[in-house]
Amino acid sequence: MATQISAHISDETRRQIESFVRQRGITKARLIEDALQHHLAALREIPDDIVVPARLILSRQSFDDIVAELESQAPPSEALRELMRGDA
Repeated sequence: MATQISAHISDETRRQIESFVRQRGITKARLIEDALQHHLAALREIPDDIVVPARLILSRQSFDDIVAELESQAPPSEALRELMRGDA
């Protein structure tokens, strides 16, 4: 038995799906079923504290703070250097 689902996706995601199914010769339904199964299996196996979300949602203030920091040309802090070296 199968159930049809509906979802809104971005134009870019749609383009990627269409390209992938053309290259692999599979249906969109097969791709989506496989992707959901892999994702659900990973969520069962990987501890919650190490799952990195695919999307981050920021407040307007947080977004503005990040943009300002990126545009500031300030050298990286020691904490950031340690994080990037893997020392943190």
